[in-house]
Amino acid sequence: MQEQSGAIELTSEYFKVLIDQVIETYKSKHKLQKLPKMFQLFGYGAFDETKPSIKSDFEKIGSDVINGKYLYDKYRDVEKGKSSIKINEHYKNIILLYLGYNDIQQFINDNPISDYDIDRQNSLIQDNKEDISFYYINYYFGEDDIIIKGKTIISNNWKRIQHIFLYPLPDGTIREHYSNGTVHRQGDTIYMRTKTISGGKNLDGASEIYYIGHKSPSSINYMVGTYCTFDVYTNTVAGRTILERCETKEMMEHQAQNEKIPAYIAMEVRDKRIVNSNNIVGKHYLELSHNTPYASIYGKIPGIYKFVFGFKDVFNEVIEFKILPYNYKIISLTENVHIEKDRFEMINKGSILNFRFTFSGIIIMERVNIYVKTYFLKGGKSKQEGVFSGVDNENRLVNGDLMLEYTPLDE
Repeated sequence: MQEQSGAIELTSEYFKVLIDQVIETYKSKHKLQKLPKMFQLFGYGAFDETKPSIKSDFEKIGSDVINGKYLYDKYRDVEKGKSSIKINEHYKNIILLYLGYNDIQQFINDNPISDYDIDRQNSLIQDNKEDISFYYINYYFGEDDIIIKGKTIISNNWKRIQHIFLYPLPDGTIREHYSNGTVHRQGDTIYMRTKTISGGKNLDGASEIYYIGHKSPSSINYMVGTYCTFDVYTNTVAGRTILERCETKEMMEHQAQNEKIPAYIAMEVRDKRIVNSNNIVGKHYLELSHNTPYASIYGKIPGIYKFVFGFKDVFNEVIEFKILPYNYKIISLTENVHIEKDRFEMINKGSILNFRFTFSGIIIMERVNIYVKTYFLKGGKSKQEGVFSGVDNENRLVNGDLMLEYTPLDE
């Protein structure tokens, strides 16, 4: 990746380092103990041409006339709080020669400020490089419950993107699906929006968001993000996506032809997908999905729960929690026990309530999956039997019967 010979944009921090070195070189060259006034130092306005100035030093290096106020104006821009300074090609080359650097990258490497500042500066340099393409393998959990692999090419100084997704067909062939779009960076996030051709028209495709921190995107080997789009069955879908960088186009093509999905990718994207397969615009809340007819039962779930887990060695573990009626948040009521992850849903046409918990704290259970029938929700305070399976805090697989005591919050 060769740098263009044009202008260069520096962060204010790196410009300060550059101008400080110019001034120190000027003082050392002319054996000065203190600096003259600004107009004499930079060589503009009513300065004395018989005395040393940065302007005269620069003119001895190049053949063109130097405008002393150009560098002074850049210096003043930093003092005014400007975040970055752009220097044209001529002044950039003169300054680097004056300081003895071969190129701007050598200057940055020889003057490390901090990882954050280096990444910011390299990102600005990347924007001044000639158009270089970057190649990735794209992974997401797609249609027909398989991990889809694709080729992604980012070009035009991180402004354009092309996805080529590879869909395996039953006859063993591959169908390619193309989409093209734009890339935008905002702070520590990369946004991508693409369009795809369908029926001779450019239709809106996927929207993608990737977190990259304050690093230059071209230096990142893996970008993990989320997407939102329509799938090939016209369902609205969203999920996790991973871009894995390839050093060359040839490497991308080679990896794309290999149908094997790396384990470190599969474990991160498999099942990470949300599908809205209900394409009916409901006139009534009962038509939102096939589950909404059971909303009256779901509305009775809030309350206070006490689960007693029975183990084969006649040992019981107890956990209590409540589900709030206004936002369905779960709050632990057992001292020194925190519910790190929780999920509950009704299954089997609303007849069974399934809880899934991950615990931390003073409790024998680490993870647990619970099934109880929803009959208890039809009355007031009641007891209900159920079953559980899970993993205890010694990493053993456990299962057994449980007893549920339920109290509605309005009692």
